[in-house]
Amino acid sequence: MELTEEMRYRLCYLALRLAIDQKLERDWGKEDCRGVLAFLDLMSGSHLAEEQAGDAAGAERTYVSQRPKLEDFLDAEYGEEVLEIVQRAVTEIV
Repeated sequence: MELTEEMRYRLCYLALRLAIDQKLERDWGKEDCRGVLAFLDLMSGSHLAEEQAGDAAGAERTYVSQRPKLEDFLDAEYGEEVLEIVQRAVTEIV
């Protein structure tokens, strides 16, 4: 599959989102994730870093993985072969 420049940027963005998602899923509640959350907030327009800081008073929250949605989108946009490459790369990175 020949990818346009925009498709390559989107693919990199989605791969990074998957790596961040996997890291948060693994480390949420075990260590401070505010730096990763602040970067994710910047990338996606969310407010997770603020929410986690507000929960420091003892409220127990869990991270809800976005992996299924991200992988479904990758599969639909780029196909199963590209999805497998991205999954393998994310596993090796994280």
